[in-house]
Amino acid sequence: MSEKISKILILFYSRYGNTAKMAEEIAYGAKEVPNTSVTLRRIADDVPAEVISENPEWSKTVEDLTNRYPTSKIEDLVKEMPNYDAIIFGSPTRFGNMAAPMKALWDRTSELWMKGSLIDKLGAVFTGAASVHGGQETTAISMMFPMLHHGMIILGVPYAVPELTQSGSPYGPSRIVGPMSNKEITEADTKVARALGKRVSELAQKLS
Repeated sequence: MSEKISKILILFYSRYGNTAKMAEEIAYGAKEVPNTSVTLRRIADDVPAEVISENPEWSKTVEDLTNRYPTSKIEDLVKEMPNYDAIIFGSPTRFGNMAAPMKALWDRTSELWMKGSLIDKLGAVFTGAASVHGGQETTAISMMFPMLHHGMIILGVPYAVPELTQSGSPYGPSRIVGPMSNKEITEADTKVARALGKRVSELAQKLS
């Protein structure tokens, strides 16, 4: 008898590619667990294309990001969410809160809530900010509020992961991207991100 394949969705919003990089590392950790299928989906930016085009460097970043992860419409993402055993949400920090595109997605999930479509699904979060105390923890928690309303089971990162003292928090992976959003990801960032992905996969397997 073949084992059940656990399906994990990593659903994120990324403006400059930093959140996307974290999503990739989390996916890497999740795939360490056998019989796991991982899907990455990116929410579209809310900045007009003409604004982005005024900055060549930003335009190049967006082009590269779109080539790797074409964006999906919010209504399509909402329909897709119930198809997974676990969903890991990622958003950059915006004044200590999730970014508007991520909030817009949650605001469109009323039908899922009425049907109980996400009850007992595993959930986790990740984020990043420009500075050391840039609101990473409150952003992570802000993404948890809708998950609790939907009846999801929330996972964080335990201190059994040694690198958690250098990067992230028990609420989930987070990293410092610098004032220009161009700071390279660190080894500690990577290990915490992969640890979360692996933990979600392992528990998804147990629950299945």
